[in-house]
Amino acid sequence: MGKRYLCLFVSILILFAGCGGNDQSSESSQGKLTTVQTVQRAADCQIKEPCELITRAEAGSLIGEEVKDGQYGEQKVVGMKKCFYEASNPDSVKFMQITVQQSAFIPPQVREAGQSPEIIFAETKKMLADGRVDLTGFGDEAFIGTGGLHMLSGDYYITIGVGNPDRDGNRQKLEAAARLVLGKLQGQ
Repeated sequence: MGKRYLCLFVSILILFAGCGGNDQSSESSQGKLTTVQTVQRAADCQIKEPCELITRAEAGSLIGEEVKDGQYGEQKVVGMKKCFYEASNPDSVKFMQITVQQSAFIPPQVREAGQSPEIIFAETKKMLADGRVDLTGFGDEAFIGTGGLHMLSGDYYITIGVGNPDRDGNRQKLEAAARLVLGKLQGQ
């Protein structure tokens, strides 16, 4: 059931982003301006790798058992990078997934069309209104809903999933993971 929600969540994020097109800037003066803005934005907001924000050892410690190496993936059209850790024990269903959406990784034409991690976070928050639990003290804004803990911190929209937040102490695991990630983001 968790995989179904995860697939739904990723599909929704891609839907919000619209068409990404290709990443080449045009040679027009507007294209050159866009390139300058892109370079400046990338300098202001370093691209974060999810497998560095929560390492394999940290994921294992948080979920309470050893995990395999993180499986990396990305959806550039929405500026998302993800890292999925599954338990090393083949009989276990424990896992941890972290996604990071960031402007510096969103294609310029998608940003120019008005997409940003902040907008995607706000739209996701609206869509997940039923059953959502708003949190304080985690970045700029945070909530628990489908997919796990959703957090906006500066120019980063981060989700952390470990399974149903109402079971097995998962909410505490999510909050501990969020504090860990925030500490690393603030330590830039």
